[in-house]
Amino acid sequence: MTVDGKRVQARVLQEFCGKAFRAAGLGGAEADLVSRNLMEAELRGIGSHGVMRLSTYLRKMKDGGFNRTPNVRILRERAGMALIDGDDGLGAVVGEKAMKLCIEKARDAGIAAVSVRNVNHYGYAAFYGKMALAEGMIGITCCNTPAKMAVYGGAENLLGTNPLCIAVPATEPYIFDGATSVVARGKIMYYSIAGLPIPSHWACDAAGRPTTDAKVALKGVQLPFGEYKGSGIAIAVEILSAALSGARFSYAANELFSDYEKPQGLGFFFAALDVSAFAEPDAFRAGMDQLLSRLRSSKRAEGHDEILMPGELEARSERENLRDGVALPPDLVKDLTSVAAEYGLSEDPAAW
Repeated sequence: MTVDGKRVQARVLQEFCGKAFRAAGLGGAEADLVSRNLMEAELRGIGSHGVMRLSTYLRKMKDGGFNRTPNVRILRERAGMALIDGDDGLGAVVGEKAMKLCIEKARDAGIAAVSVRNVNHYGYAAFYGKMALAEGMIGITCCNTPAKMAVYGGAENLLGTNPLCIAVPATEPYIFDGATSVVARGKIMYYSIAGLPIPSHWACDAAGRPTTDAKVALKGVQLPFGEYKGSGIAIAVEILSAALSGARFSYAANELFSDYEKPQGLGFFFAALDVSAFAEPDAFRAGMDQLLSRLRSSKRAEGHDEILMPGELEARSERENLRDGVALPPDLVKDLTSVAAEYGLSEDPAAW
């Protein structure tokens, strides 16, 4: 996707987000964490989960939907598991705590899982998978989201786009991070902001007809990837994230981009596997490198210049965006300019 717009250095954007969160009453450490979550998504080419979310997060905090100072509690716990109540906190804040706990438990038990309820939008899933990678572990995470997708064969929004991430250590880490819809809802929103058409297989209008108009798609129904396969995985994510934790199911969750005074009531699931409990880490990494290299070097289909593994395109985007700056569509610059005015920030995004 090509987006016309000015390029802004990542440091400038992240500092701007941090100042906005502090001005809205979020603690310094939490403001830095949530800003980093948004910025990492932006750098990795996932603008749908980047700074376009800033004004919405601020609105949810202002109106009470996001709890600035949650009392995050462990409700149930054993050696290799925990159930956490997030007290309606910001997803990145609660999610980081949960994944840290999961990693700590995996160090002792070899494998651990943590389930979370009463939380809000957690940003991009690979943020947590990469936390496990940094500790030499395999990280798995998923969450449910407000219902914007139909079950295969249906035309009613009952499932969330329910993303899943699996991150595995390697020289070039394997990081699968994807929604169970054809694309994440945020990507359609990003196309809408940028004024770009969407492929016709991404979504249908409210009557169930395929559409290439992003604005129409946002009022309609998103489609699962791979037909019944994506639908089935979305249901599995719903089970792990909501049924297991006691969170709201997608069709009962509150919205992110409306219902500003209401917490979303979502559920998260995290798992960590300590590679050293199963294999010698260097040997495992060498095996991963061999596997991924063989797949990359396989015979290419017509129309494909190269074969990339999950996470490699994002890593490439990160290098480019760190070098050249992040491209911001004009409408997003206007949105950030409004944020600066509302919260009394000295920066003028229009002048970047």
